[in-house]
Amino acid sequence: MAHRDWFCEDVLSGLLPVKTVWEDERVLAFHHPRPKSPIHVVVIPRQHVPSLVDPLALDPELLRSMLAAIQHTARALELDRLGFFVRVNACAPGVTPHMHWHVRGPGVD
Repeated sequence: MAHRDWFCEDVLSGLLPVKTVWEDERVLAFHHPRPKSPIHVVVIPRQHVPSLVDPLALDPELLRSMLAAIQHTARALELDRLGFFVRVNACAPGVTPHMHWHVRGPGVD
């Protein structure tokens, strides 16, 4: 039985309203509704990708969009000058399997 990614599905369907930072036809970047740091943006594919190790994650257009979202987020929030971290959900146990990246602001481990 496949797990359902409630959080990302609710964001993509509009059930969970979020403040969008950047989007295109492949990717959505938004401020996390319950951030763990003052600056916390989540970047997700619009189409389900089970994990970073799934063949779907190698789609060059998807990766280009994911990186473009991070670049735009960094510039828009001035993180390109302040510094930031990108954390990738690769395939974490206990987490609904899907690919998403977190962009978190300066001073966050």
